Amino acid sequence: MAEANQKGRYMCKIGFYDIYAKDTHKAKQDSKQKWGVGELVSTDYVVYHSKKLVSKGNKTKNSAIEKAVELLGTKYKEVYSL
Repeated sequence: MAEANQKGRYMCKIGFYDIYAKDTHKAKQDSKQKWGVGELVSTDYVVYHSKKLVSKGNKTKNSAIEKAVELLGTKYKEVYSL
């Protein structure tokens, strides 16, 4: 069985930054099983460089992509053609 990813769901790669989506769930009240997943409350998008968290609190995927492109700088934008 696969190990749970603490970073969240992998979305995309911008240069050398990875973008993940972290979901927040509301606990299921009527479930007897402990593995039951509740209702989705919110999704936050985070930007990682390797294992280091660089940016968090982005509410949309596009805002996380814009933040990653901004963090790349002009030198790497040309290298990665962004």
